[in-house]
Amino acid sequence: MSTEKVLHEDVQENAVLESLGYQQELKRSFGLLGMIGFSFSIVTSWTALGGVLIIGVESGGPPVMIYSWLAICLFSLAVAYAMAEICSAYPVAGGQYSWVAVLAPPSVARGLSYVTGWFMITEPDLM
Repeated sequence: MSTEKVLHEDVQENAVLESLGYQQELKRSFGLLGMIGFSFSIVTSWTALGGVLIIGVESGGPPVMIYSWLAICLFSLAVAYAMAEICSAYPVAGGQYSWVAVLAPPSVARGLSYVTGWFMITEPDLM
């Protein structure tokens, strides 16, 4: 029974991709542990946090560090949830520049998509 459900969802996902003008070429088989490991390898939050500890200690000590870290986590989650919603609506491999091309007004979509692509290439910390 679970095989039928997986096959049914896969067919539905392929239909969504075809409606966007794409064909599925890669396997989507990440599990929970794989996604957690992949996200930590991209974000590298612990190594980035290590370089900022001195500033936090000099600015206000542990309370400032803890509360600012919690606030930053909340804002980062808000951005992640918004991007996850867009990703679920437009599941394309290009990411942000493909979303900009689809969602921006047609008169500026090409230029904004180009700029977004350059931001993704030159400044990965911005996206």
